[in-house]
Amino acid sequence: MADSQNLKDSKQESKAFVDFSSTNKAASSSSKSSEKEQVSAVNANTNVPEIKAEDSKADPKVCKKLSDTVYNIFSRCGVTLADLKLSEIKQVNAHVSYNLNWTFKCRCVDKVINSVSDDTHVLSASGLDEFTLANTKELETDNTKSKSFIEHLSNADFNSLNELAGQIVCFNRVSAIGKTRCKSCHGGKVAPCYACGGKGKIECPTCHGEGDTCPTCQGTHKVKCNICQGTGKVKCKDCNGKGDLIVEREVIYDALCQKQTAISLLLPGQKEPLHQFKVEDEKAILDGALMDQNSSGVETARGYNATFSGICPCYCVSVTIPGNSKPYTFVILKNTLKPICRPPVLDFIFYEEANLLANTLLGSFDDVDEKIKTVKALAKKAILAKTIRSIERHRMAIAKEIAVKEGVTIDSLLDPNDKKSHGRGAMIRSKLKQDCLDAVTKEFIKNAYGYVSEDFARVFAKNLISFVPMLNNLNPKSKIIWAGMTLGTWLLDIILGYMMPTVVGAFLLMLLSAVICVFTSFALTKNLSYYQAVSMLKLTTHKLKKIPNINTEAVQSARLMIGSLVVGLVSILLMNFNLF
Repeated sequence: MADSQNLKDSKQESKAFVDFSSTNKAASSSSKSSEKEQVSAVNANTNVPEIKAEDSKADPKVCKKLSDTVYNIFSRCGVTLADLKLSEIKQVNAHVSYNLNWTFKCRCVDKVINSVSDDTHVLSASGLDEFTLANTKELETDNTKSKSFIEHLSNADFNSLNELAGQIVCFNRVSAIGKTRCKSCHGGKVAPCYACGGKGKIECPTCHGEGDTCPTCQGTHKVKCNICQGTGKVKCKDCNGKGDLIVEREVIYDALCQKQTAISLLLPGQKEPLHQFKVEDEKAILDGALMDQNSSGVETARGYNATFSGICPCYCVSVTIPGNSKPYTFVILKNTLKPICRPPVLDFIFYEEANLLANTLLGSFDDVDEKIKTVKALAKKAILAKTIRSIERHRMAIAKEIAVKEGVTIDSLLDPNDKKSHGRGAMIRSKLKQDCLDAVTKEFIKNAYGYVSEDFARVFAKNLISFVPMLNNLNPKSKIIWAGMTLGTWLLDIILGYMMPTVVGAFLLMLLSAVICVFTSFALTKNLSYYQAVSMLKLTTHKLKKIPNINTEAVQSARLMIGSLVVGLVSILLMNFNLF
């Protein structure tokens, strides 16, 4: 089975997932437990297989760190650690080739001057070009400083050159003031209109390009741009319509370094070495690499090239998960103890939940039993539950940003009853949806500590975003119902207290309040298991609507009961004292 598996969209047919045996499922670690507590609990479990090193001289700290790395991720995913099959720890070396290439060249930097004094000598455009050409040749010919710099590079060690690589080394510079053609309008004095983009027409401000009978645009969806008067051209702002600028030009002769790295890592059981690494993994390997201090440097026509070679010691262990014959390889660096090349183990571990989620989205929207099953499965996985709870936070943050930028309200962006799906509104909603998907995907990968493929995380995040709206309250008029039943119960209590201001009346009043309260509670929580399951996710709202929570219904029930008793008893007391 492939390490990474893409899920289908909620509107497409999903594939069958591999079934896990019941022994592979365990309660996920509490999200409130610290990493140290989890490690201690794992190490205390005598059923956990012990990771042994192939080399008896292996550093115990490295072995422990690798063991913790493996067990921590599986313990958080609800996998029975005793069922894991682990190989011996093996040492491998990542081979690193580090190339530093310095290029010596002249470059020009223009700084616009708005005003100059009368005694300042200003070169003409042709004179400034001649000044640039002459000084470029002169600076490149006088290479005394560059020769000295090359000699310094040839004698420096790796650490010195690596620190120097991020700097621009300037050998010489000269400057002059003169005129030059404006780069924005290329001397033409006019530029494309910034309002219409040079088209001469803009979207109709009345119908926003959507009305066929609009009196402003006569159904053309476009009107003449009032900035350029339909010409598509305006006076160039950079040169103020003059076509040229007065600048202070610096001709600089300097050296710029470019870094190039090549890493090769052959893991046990693989035929081809790895050459492509994530940015953070590449940085970790370079930080932990043992580089040769002497370079194989060579002087080029206009620069210097220094190449260093080195190795980065790594330790790895192969882990086989029940139900999947292909092992996953976990790797950490020997020197820095940082994990790299994280295998996408969650693609397989969360495969069953992914299949269940996809099937729920494909099924009926009103299939409560299927939703309960899905919610319980997702809530048992702390990583998935945490990702679900982040959806609304990301959505609101992105919606606020877009609302400010586009000049719309957050309510209009999040209102599910807004049927506008075309024009400018559709573009804004599409951007909100895309940005939210990107943010939730990153959140999922972050919560999974990188042990999930980006494709799997993206499709899973998309399905989670589509699933959350299905958790909206089954009784959207819950507040109205509770308010109506409360007022009605209080009215009946007052009438009963008026008719029977005795102990029997008080008893009947309590009985009536209890019956109405129980009836209303059961009517609103007719799917009690659904409410309990959704409450496990600890969600609060979605698109400005409350997510069902059994605690809310319990509070409302208690309020009705207590309020009814107070109103009824007060009515009886008032009748006994003849205050009515």
